[in-house]
Amino acid sequence: MKPIDFTYISEVNNRHPKQYITVSNGAEFIVLNISKTEKFKASNVLYLHLNQINKKCYVGITVMQAGERWSSGAAYKRNRRFGAAIQKHGWEAFDSFILAFADNRDSLNQAEILAIAAAGGHKTKFTYNLSPGGDLVAENDKPLVGVLLGTSKERRFKSGSDAARQLGMTNPDMPMSVARGDRTSAAGWWFRFKDDVTKKPPTSWGETFRIEQVRRKQGKNIIAVNYKTLEEREFRTAAQAAQELGIEQSQVSTIAAGKTELVSAKGWWFRFKDDEKEIPLAHGAKLTRLKRDRTVFATNLSTGELREFRNCTVADIELDIYKGAAASVASGDRTSAADWWFSFNKEQKPPTDFKFALVAKARSKPVVAINLENSEEITYPSAKNAGEILGIPRSSISNVITGKLKSVKGFMFRLK
Repeated sequence: MKPIDFTYISEVNNRHPKQYITVSNGAEFIVLNISKTEKFKASNVLYLHLNQINKKCYVGITVMQAGERWSSGAAYKRNRRFGAAIQKHGWEAFDSFILAFADNRDSLNQAEILAIAAAGGHKTKFTYNLSPGGDLVAENDKPLVGVLLGTSKERRFKSGSDAARQLGMTNPDMPMSVARGDRTSAAGWWFRFKDDVTKKPPTSWGETFRIEQVRRKQGKNIIAVNYKTLEEREFRTAAQAAQELGIEQSQVSTIAAGKTELVSAKGWWFRFKDDEKEIPLAHGAKLTRLKRDRTVFATNLSTGELREFRNCTVADIELDIYKGAAASVASGDRTSAADWWFSFNKEQKPPTDFKFALVAKARSKPVVAINLENSEEITYPSAKNAGEILGIPRSSISNVITGKLKSVKGFMFRLK
């Protein structure tokens, strides 16, 4: 079966390498081999979310940046099929792919219809799509109620894209994003789903809303506590506290918000007035010493020997391993160092695979070889195994899988 290809709808697609994915009904799609960051920034695209477990998929299109549209799965919570699947499996169980960039809305609409049909059709066991496509948001078959903010004038629309067309919005996804709660308003309009009768319009929106949010964030009263004397002082804002105490405003804000390991600045600790947080017991050099003196437990993965050290530095010295090795393993940045595994938790169990065994395991992902002459598919336990049997370098097989090559010696390859 010939792979399904939508890259023809725009010349932009020729700038990117291609790769192949297979969905639940057995159809094979060509997708663009681009980085996660590029995917999230991509706009005017046809995309596909693929369930890693059962290969069911959801096909969609958007003129927004894809990452903003997807919202880590939150954007689909009202889709009774796809939303339920995300809730069951978790967003991390889905891989997201860009099938193609498009030059205009009409080509996107047509491509979505064809892609959903090729993946097995809407309302089938193969996809999560509830409609045959053609709208820029798949849930757009739901009617909306729009309120013109400032006048309270109400209008009813048969869908989000219908609202965008009637109101002349350049981005057809905006009404739905407001109805989902991702935005406060769009072009002066607020929207809700027709059945969300309890939902009410905001009291502020647009620039007024943005200014209020900034003021609310910056205008919280700050309580400053002196570590040495335990003196408490109250300031109207973080800016005032910083100015009077001779401290950077960013330090006051981050300590109060608890967004950093920093717990003091010039001997002062900060919290917002409405917080019930207690002042940390240690700060400055004392806190640094406490962190350094955190007991670490070591296991030799080869012999099973168990050791306990006052801190990671002592472990590095006594085991004669490079500086920082114990800390990097204990923090999860490495699996082991010189056959030693480290943990701050005495009850935590060491890994069963390490060093070369771990590398071998990571490389041993099953691959599928597709014979281009007869379309026969054969599964091999690893790229190395496939290369040995077919007489193809493992590096060439990897390049096909990642999209750097289309095929090699009459074969295409993909991960199982």
